[in-house]
Amino acid sequence: MKNSESLNQLWEEEDKELRRLLGERKRWFRALEVEKKQEKLFELEVFLKGLVRFANLNHHPISERSNILVRDFGAEIEVVKNALGRAVVLISSLLPETEANLLYFQSYVETSLLSDYQRSQLLTQAINQRTPIESLYMLNHSLIDLRELASNLLALEMKRYQVFYYLEQMIVREITGNRYFNPFRGLGFIPHYDVVRSSRISKVINQIVNRELRRLFSVIILVLFKLLRYLSLLPPERGSLSQLKDSLLIFALLNSESKLLVDAFEQFIPIRFQEIGFARSSEGKRILELLDGIAFQLEMEMKKIFELELRDAGMVIEPKVLQNGIARSRGLLTNIFQQAIIELCKVFDPSLEGKDVFKDFISRMEQSLKLRRDVWLFAKVLERLEQELDSSESGEDLKQIFEAITSLRNFVYYYQNISFQLVRAYDRDEFQNFFNFLDSVNLEELKLSESRARFKREIHSFRMFLETTFNAINQRAELKELPFGKDEATRLLAQFFQ
Repeated sequence: MKNSESLNQLWEEEDKELRRLLGERKRWFRALEVEKKQEKLFELEVFLKGLVRFANLNHHPISERSNILVRDFGAEIEVVKNALGRAVVLISSLLPETEANLLYFQSYVETSLLSDYQRSQLLTQAINQRTPIESLYMLNHSLIDLRELASNLLALEMKRYQVFYYLEQMIVREITGNRYFNPFRGLGFIPHYDVVRSSRISKVINQIVNRELRRLFSVIILVLFKLLRYLSLLPPERGSLSQLKDSLLIFALLNSESKLLVDAFEQFIPIRFQEIGFARSSEGKRILELLDGIAFQLEMEMKKIFELELRDAGMVIEPKVLQNGIARSRGLLTNIFQQAIIELCKVFDPSLEGKDVFKDFISRMEQSLKLRRDVWLFAKVLERLEQELDSSESGEDLKQIFEAITSLRNFVYYYQNISFQLVRAYDRDEFQNFFNFLDSVNLEELKLSESRARFKREIHSFRMFLETTFNAINQRAELKELPFGKDEATRLLAQFFQ
């Protein structure tokens, strides 16, 4: 494996000690009388994992790394502080009031009424974490201290990387050293049957006869559902700038676990399929082909999200920029994970439809139809602008050109937020370069003939790219029998220009 850690543990049987700890935690969880306890424990797992993954700068969308040691990490420390605060709230909500009060009273006794020797004895007992409650309380106590430390570090005039690094190292030790609530042991805090809540998907999995294959396939689907569920914890897109930046911790976790999943899909799963004699079957070949495609797409799209949509998000000062990037990233990843789940399950149940599982599911055919239509509309908006440029070569009256540019910018805003996430990874640079070019255009400069000529060349060049892209979309397998509905598209274009 390329990573020092992997998802192999998900497919392996737990050792005796781990089974015992998981059993005790499950008994505690079943007896726990707290509203929405599954949701709260899952969210806690995500934030604890995210805090650990956020320590690794490879999971940060930082473009310039040559000056990393002198860069200000104030934004990242605030993300950590907010995540610690949320984890403390979640832990407190999982501690029944009577037990929480008893433990807090015990803390008061330890710190205020006992001798040094007695305190050291009690501390030793607490560190042993004999029960899930003690383990949870110890974690809560530590995270409160670390949250206060993070708050005080933010008061520093300059928060260099070393400050962020050592804070994160303390957090990592506390979380991974916790006996019952280390989220990197086993399948996480919630049993898999509480994560995959689709009866249709469960039916597909249960009909697989081979026990080992059923186990492997169920974990593949579990992990995809879990990644999809992480997206639900992204902050609201209309939130404050600070709330929007908090999403960086969730994206760090998504990036990390996506890399592990890619490695598993490319290396571990093919080997296991060979070992159980499934790789040569038609179903096995189809699943491996799908896994290879999912791995490639996920790797490419995560790279684009970090290099494009979330680029230097910690330094962004305009909320709208981050709102749009998060919205597109969420849509892109939702599409990947939903499509992956449906396509894999269709190998065993060809009658399965995406809307049987996801209310907001858009099939590949629907996506291709929408993208084809919007690429055609995009090209026509540019064509109209070219016509205005041709008819105003003298530069005496630029009103029509300016209106056409305004229409183009309005369409680009729509396209960026609705259709851009449907564009395949290898085409996204061309689109983004054009968006950047359009943002940089100074209308006053277009009064100069040379500037207009240069502007026209850029517009024409990108229109040619769109027409090539349109023809390529037409060649997709799902569209070959569906000719382009030009009449409907023309009607939409007329509505847009009204």
